[in-house]
Amino acid sequence: MADFLNVTYPVSVRRALSVFLCVVVSCAAVTVHAEDLRDVAADASIGKESFHPVSPSDMAAAASELRAVLRPLDVLLSRSKSGDDWKEYLEWSTLKEQAASGAHADALTLLELYRLLDADEPGLEMPQFTSVRRAVGAYLDAADASTNPKSQAIFEQRLQKMKTVLSVAAKEGTTESLQSLGPLLARLEGSFQAPDTVARVRSAVSHSNLYLDVQESLLASAVNRVIDEHAPINEIILGTRVQGMGHTTGNVLLDFVPSSNAATVDLLLNATNYSTTSSSKGPVTVRTVGTTMLDAKKRIIVDDRKVCSLPAEASARVNTSTAGIGVKSKFAKNLICKMANKKIAKVRPQAEAISRSRAESKARRQFEEQTAGELSRAARDYQEKFRRPLLERGWYPELLNLSTSDVTMSVEARKALPDQIAAFTAPPSCDPDNVLSARVHETMVNNAAEITLAGRTITQEFVEEQIKKNNGTLPESLDSDPDQPPWSITFAKRLPVQLDVDNDLIKITVRGNRFTSGDREFPAMDIWAAYRIESKGGLIRLTRDGDVQIYPPGFVPGGGDKLTVSETSLRRILQKRFNKVFKDSIDLEPLQLPGELESAGPLPMEQLVAQKDGWLAAGWRKKDVQDEEKKSVLLEADTSVA
Repeated sequence: MADFLNVTYPVSVRRALSVFLCVVVSCAAVTVHAEDLRDVAADASIGKESFHPVSPSDMAAAASELRAVLRPLDVLLSRSKSGDDWKEYLEWSTLKEQAASGAHADALTLLELYRLLDADEPGLEMPQFTSVRRAVGAYLDAADASTNPKSQAIFEQRLQKMKTVLSVAAKEGTTESLQSLGPLLARLEGSFQAPDTVARVRSAVSHSNLYLDVQESLLASAVNRVIDEHAPINEIILGTRVQGMGHTTGNVLLDFVPSSNAATVDLLLNATNYSTTSSSKGPVTVRTVGTTMLDAKKRIIVDDRKVCSLPAEASARVNTSTAGIGVKSKFAKNLICKMANKKIAKVRPQAEAISRSRAESKARRQFEEQTAGELSRAARDYQEKFRRPLLERGWYPELLNLSTSDVTMSVEARKALPDQIAAFTAPPSCDPDNVLSARVHETMVNNAAEITLAGRTITQEFVEEQIKKNNGTLPESLDSDPDQPPWSITFAKRLPVQLDVDNDLIKITVRGNRFTSGDREFPAMDIWAAYRIESKGGLIRLTRDGDVQIYPPGFVPGGGDKLTVSETSLRRILQKRFNKVFKDSIDLEPLQLPGELESAGPLPMEQLVAQKDGWLAAGWRKKDVQDEEKKSVLLEADTSVA
């Protein structure tokens, strides 16, 4: 008498959910009001604020911040076998005493504590220690400003230096010209001086330094699925058993929903069920054909703090018609048929309403059941594998937001600690044809590298263990050389790995404060290499611009200085190693996508742009049938040249 939608789609829904969450977990966005660097540098009012004594409430705020960051360090040390030794080294009781002193903190004691935290002891580079070091430094700045008779002169010197840096940076437009600005702002902020100037300058050098745009079409190619299923129907409607077969066709689709403060997506089911059923009551058997059109939706929302969803929604439209009536009676068949037709016409609206309600309920139930497990795992992983590890390592962006438009999921992020700067200009535009675009300012890379590597010692053994632990293969550039003893590098505390971006040029610098090779120990060295961006045959290649350069910090090649015997020896060792790290040329292969997104790739790189202001823009598009032909032409050209 009526049909009932009978369709299952767990694989499609789970795949869609998995792919969406895989992408959004990496996405972060920042909305921040930012001023123009040149406008701030040209403003005569900048730096005109007067020195004022640090108030007891300011000191209390600095002490409160120190107490807050001591708690995570205390937790870390309580879990460590060497925790008691660390507390003895840090003079833990004195540290806690100063943190509780508020306005009565002793600047000399804080200075000694700061030196302990800033020493070259392995382990002090961990984020829990560095957070305490920064808080002690800020507390020290406040205490010094409140007691040092030279505080006003120091304050004026800092303001003057800041104005000079801003003036030069406004003309040069490079990150390098702003390197000293971050520590200056941190010292002014720590001593509670020039708050208006600090706020304006920070705004000018705290633009977002990461942008990511993902087109809906990229995810849709991996998520969208066609439904084509046959399933039996066996229901009781209005006291009558209805049996038959249903054929369901339709799609599971991913649909971005415009949202300015979260990544929002709908998983949509658009399906139509065609059914042929029969039902019997007494001597009458009724054959019915029906069409049920079903729309269902499950909305998923991911913001900077959590993964959540809204209850599933569903709506159905049912239309049935009688295909035939059979009567098992030798008498009065026409009369029985006529009565059956009247009965069918009378109950059809009610039967269709029941079918519609059941179809909607089933769709809602299936969406909830099939996404519940994935959503629960995603919410847990978001906290345990994304937020918490980043927070513990000091990598979590200071401001974080995700957003979607009708066709794009956009990502902006800013990572910069109080003594670091971020971008100071807007990012370059990206090609609208790219399905995936990334725009990264060099400060994002440099700030993250400093957080991760500053003062840290990396050994060859450690690298090999980590790669083995992650089932990887040691790159040739880091593989052990039978002619060379094991190596180690202790990174510099300031800019241990630095990315410098200029017009069509990318420079990478590694700064080591200490090197070892076997039992031999060597002094500090800076190693750098520059690459030019070249496009050939539709493919992008990085070609090294000259030799790898290895010199002591501050050494000017050709400037009259000479290397010592020890420096010359280290230079030869490092040259052999880093010639393998910084290869002559690097072909940028198509991007292999992870997990469920693998079917949408690999994505050839279409765009790579480097700008003087530190921006690097990359764009990928969907694989083109001509890509392999382009690659073959390029390889043939290279072979013929060789």
